[in-house]
Amino acid sequence: MASIDTSLLTNLNKEYDYIVVGGGTSGLVVARRLTEDPTCSVLVLEAGKNQVNDPRIAAPGLATTVYSDPEFDWCITSKPQKNLNGRCVAEPRGRTLGGSSAINLGMAVYPSQTDIDHWEKLGNDGWNWDSLSEYFKKSQTFTPPSAGINEELSLNYIDPSVQGESGPLQISFGEGPFPSFMGAWPKVFQTLNHQISGDPMSGIAKGAFCTPATIHPTTRTRSHAGVTYYNSEVAKRSNLRVVTEAFVQKVILEKDETDAKATGVQFTGKDGIEQLISAKREVIMAAGAIKTPHILELSGVGDGALLRSHGVEPIVENSNVGENLQEHGFVPFSWEVAEGQMTGEALRNPEIAGAAMAAWQQSGAGPLGLCPLASAYMTLPELADGELECLLDANLQDQNLSPGLKAQYQLLRQMLEDEIEPSGQYTLAPFQLLPEKGPSPKGIFGMTEPENYISIVSVLNRPFSRGNVHLISSDARENPQFDPGFFSHPLDLELHARHVRWMETLAWTEPMAGLLKPDGRRLQKSSRDITLETARELARDRIVCHYHVAGSTAMMPRELGGVVDSKLKVYGTQNLRVVDAGIFPLIPRGNIQTTVFAVAEKAATIIAADAKL
Repeated sequence: MASIDTSLLTNLNKEYDYIVVGGGTSGLVVARRLTEDPTCSVLVLEAGKNQVNDPRIAAPGLATTVYSDPEFDWCITSKPQKNLNGRCVAEPRGRTLGGSSAINLGMAVYPSQTDIDHWEKLGNDGWNWDSLSEYFKKSQTFTPPSAGINEELSLNYIDPSVQGESGPLQISFGEGPFPSFMGAWPKVFQTLNHQISGDPMSGIAKGAFCTPATIHPTTRTRSHAGVTYYNSEVAKRSNLRVVTEAFVQKVILEKDETDAKATGVQFTGKDGIEQLISAKREVIMAAGAIKTPHILELSGVGDGALLRSHGVEPIVENSNVGENLQEHGFVPFSWEVAEGQMTGEALRNPEIAGAAMAAWQQSGAGPLGLCPLASAYMTLPELADGELECLLDANLQDQNLSPGLKAQYQLLRQMLEDEIEPSGQYTLAPFQLLPEKGPSPKGIFGMTEPENYISIVSVLNRPFSRGNVHLISSDARENPQFDPGFFSHPLDLELHARHVRWMETLAWTEPMAGLLKPDGRRLQKSSRDITLETARELARDRIVCHYHVAGSTAMMPRELGGVVDSKLKVYGTQNLRVVDAGIFPLIPRGNIQTTVFAVAEKAATIIAADAKL
């Protein structure tokens, strides 16, 4: 990709069959698949730069160094959160070729089968596990671990039949050496009588597992949309044009007697000149769950009163745009490790950091070529008899819910009551996490506290809380207002607090306990024995975004709060679609990037089929 200057605007056609807004996780998938038909022309417009060769993107272990850097990140920060004691939280979003798949931590995790089946139950025919699972496989190639890594990380649960074998995205474990904490992690759960029940990639398992990642198995470089779906061979296609540093202001929509028609896109390129390119067939929004609704509103699609208040003429009035936003959020605890244990803090030493970079550049070896993270899916731990039902009855009595929320909450309750459906995710990270340093990820991941640490984070898989994202100006360069609405539903705090308490149990169960310093520092202000009230306060004080924002342009019937239909067309338009995480009607468990790839693969199939009608 180094020989291609994607920011050039020379020989740009005035019209393409499809214009894709966003050259990231979903946009490049759709562009690659559509241009497999040589008669179909596609233009991709990406606001960020092409930086696929920058080591901060290419080296998996350097992911957090690009957060809050406007060269890579949209630098979105929330409004003060009422239920977090007024704290603001940051939501890094990829602003570079490859999008958020180029800057995330790389974990390759599948949702549950029930998660996806519930999308169909919300009125989306054909969106179920049986249908979408084929696209998970289509998107990726899984490289099984070596025998040594298999034994070291207790990976005997892996089922090759549920993995992809020939897709663009490379999924692997790497070759280590892994921190000793990762080998201890699954054994902790075994000690607590929670055996892994199967391969998490099957969509039905619970228990502890070590996480594969989007890492090339031989080069140990990050495998993301910008180098896989848009590789050197795809870039040669004469019917595909990808333009980076192309800032989209709006989609041009023409009013019609029935539905509006998207005729093109207005954008400003690297030269600073505003121009308009026409779309012969469709405009496809792939700018992510924050920027897509923002651009829709700037284009005249959204709540009429809100748009008028900012000087935007409404063309398609739909107050659902930017609503139904969901985020997982994680609450981190960190403990000082015993003498002799190696953690990420070692990279604070310039000599060690230099040696690590040299090893990775030479052969992909060392910590920079790894994703040293492990996870677990668990139901609510240590509940008293009847406690869950009391919580649900006490917190789900609101009779004034919209039809959409009523339908969603019924499904969420069913999953909480399902004994085999995990309500939470725990993730182990061999470095400190510092939410008290403020909203910026540079503080959270800055490793500024002395000594060496491990962290465990707790995540609520399916929050009841809903947030939103909306424009604050008709100026496209002003970021929208982002409100994840953490703990705006009281049940979320009750559920998450119970998961938070259990992190102490995990840390001080063998063999993990033996790797910690018995009298070492704790970066959370609490003792080992946490009361439920203390757990609530710690959740409010420490939760940060998990960078899994979804749902803001939901795929549901319009009367249930939907923005797009089951073919991903924006209601009220003839030829405007959304293909990113904004379409998720319910956020699934786990890290969402694999689901975004699968959704985009399915979206490309739908779009191509519609073109033949």
